[in-house]
Amino acid sequence: DLVCGQLQNVEGRELRSGRYLLTFDIVDATDGISGKAFFDNPEQGQKVAGQIKDQMWVKIKGTVQFDKFANELILFADAMCLADKPSERMDNSETPRVELHAHTRMSALDAVVSIKELIKTAAKWGHPAIAITDHGVVQAFPEAHETAAKIGIKVIYGLEGYLFDNDINQSRHIIILAKNSVGLRNLYRLVSISHLKYLHRTPRIPRTVLSELREGLILGSACEAGELIQAILRGATDDELLEVAAFYDYLEIQPIGNNAFLLREGKVADEEGLREINRKVCEIGAKLNKPVVATGDVHFLNPEDEVYRRILMAGQGYSDADKQPPLYFRTTAEMLAEFAYLGEEKAREVVIVNPRAIADSIELLKPIPDELYSPVIPGAEEQIKAMAYQRAHELYGDPLPALVAERLETELNSIINHGFAVLYLIAHKLVKKSLDDGYLVGSRGSVGSSFVATMTGITEVNPLPPHWRCPNCRYSEFITDGSYNGGFDLPDKCCPRCGQLMVKDGHNIPFAVFLGFHGDKVPDIDLNFSGEYQPVAHKYTEELFGRDNVFRAGTIATIAEKTAYGFVKNYAAEKGIPWRNAQINKLVAGCTGVKRTTGQHPGGIMVVPRDMDVHYFTPIQYPADDNTSDTITTHFDYHAISSRLVKLDILGHDDPTVIKMLEDLTGIDAKTIP
Repeated sequence: DLVCGQLQNVEGRELRSGRYLLTFDIVDATDGISGKAFFDNPEQGQKVAGQIKDQMWVKIKGTVQFDKFANELILFADAMCLADKPSERMDNSETPRVELHAHTRMSALDAVVSIKELIKTAAKWGHPAIAITDHGVVQAFPEAHETAAKIGIKVIYGLEGYLFDNDINQSRHIIILAKNSVGLRNLYRLVSISHLKYLHRTPRIPRTVLSELREGLILGSACEAGELIQAILRGATDDELLEVAAFYDYLEIQPIGNNAFLLREGKVADEEGLREINRKVCEIGAKLNKPVVATGDVHFLNPEDEVYRRILMAGQGYSDADKQPPLYFRTTAEMLAEFAYLGEEKAREVVIVNPRAIADSIELLKPIPDELYSPVIPGAEEQIKAMAYQRAHELYGDPLPALVAERLETELNSIINHGFAVLYLIAHKLVKKSLDDGYLVGSRGSVGSSFVATMTGITEVNPLPPHWRCPNCRYSEFITDGSYNGGFDLPDKCCPRCGQLMVKDGHNIPFAVFLGFHGDKVPDIDLNFSGEYQPVAHKYTEELFGRDNVFRAGTIATIAEKTAYGFVKNYAAEKGIPWRNAQINKLVAGCTGVKRTTGQHPGGIMVVPRDMDVHYFTPIQYPADDNTSDTITTHFDYHAISSRLVKLDILGHDDPTVIKMLEDLTGIDAKTIP
């Protein structure tokens, strides 16, 4: 048998017998089969394994046999050679179109196109820009910006919103695009308002609020679920249609295949009826002098990728999951062919001229700022410096030993010059408050490598080289020859000056562990508070910074491989399809990474500077869209904004709680136990 396809899951291993086994999947758009190749010695096997890798296109000659280990048919390979990759769809138009309506995996359980692939494809096709318009959310923006900045294509930042007038149950789709930075802020505000105030299964936007925040935004009439096509379908008069359309900046038409379900539901008689709807939109646009644009409502990249969406929708119980509309990313030629019935000139206008004009009118925007914005506490630098020196003098005397003085100076310079003093002060205040209230705090992570953190009471770990110090006369003696790794390993020793038994300390941790080699990495201070005390510590951050400046760190949960596997297996079982493992693996990969829901970091708090609006960084929402929650999180996943805003990790742990209980029961102070 001769098979041609793309390699996936290539793995090699040595067998107990001394032979070498190479396993792989070979797949194409239609099917897949797993393969095996045996080699008599490992050298030979490893040589071949080193020459092939995932995603390569190859031809394989071999025999297909039932394999009892795999419990399915397997291709036992005899020979393999490189094959030409099948020709991909390309956009060869001299003046390419711009897609103004595209969903990514952030459209929850609905779209299956990766942000990177969508943007890379648009760039490869020579499109000058691409719009990102997920359902009700903007969570794809940070990754979209990062990808597009590298390859030099403009991203148009937008969303497909749910618009309503008086009755929140009756919402209609609308496309909202940000034209400039004012519009981007307003877009973020709309996301926050719709998630916090008007959440009704989906985050909905009242027209009154949209009108108030319309500056810098471009509004499009969206798909058949938008109010214009809905009005056409219910037989509204021309005057009514003109009134509806007057609200928008541009009107949208889509390939008739996108609306084929209207035929199935009997709302439109035939395909000509679907074309008639688009002609009607063009007519209204001409009367109002508003541009009409052709969009694809992209939900997957290539026509064959509909299978991933089919599986996800079937898994959610949609009865028409197998009747997938052709929501793939179309080339200019494909789009022109689709709209040929409008006449050559009109088709060119809606496919190329108008979308490009809208794209040109939109500025190149950054969805999140590039730099860190720390909260400001006046005098933080002086306080940290004074506190650190005062404590160092208490422990090591005055003047300080050279080694201590140098470490303090190096760290303080780095901390103050990079604006991190506020972080230390916040952490100091949080720890002090907890200790004053009778609960110990554990610090974890790399903060233990900062001597300033030790001197300001944030951590009990002392990162200096191992040493003895006298609690009485402050004499100290450091071991710097590496003969001891940590202070606790040192033998007992009495002070040579006053005879007092000395304290042993120092764990020899370089400061670079915490802030990087240049001392400019944003510090990550993780504090383990008692679980009982965690809410108090969170409230205290609100007191320090103001309630409108402190938000929980949001997370985005996507479909994991295991879950995707469940979706694929269930679909195959339901439909009675005997997919082999290779095909299942390919389908699992295509369904993985689609957004499922949102959540929150267990203790992470993002702090916005007092003089700034959170919408400069991110919209805000309830975790998992649970509007009974009293927690508000960032809409963007906290990783996306981690080096733009300060994140405090205020975690709840049992240890400090148990220690306090034991102290209360026994009357022994835990800090006195050696």
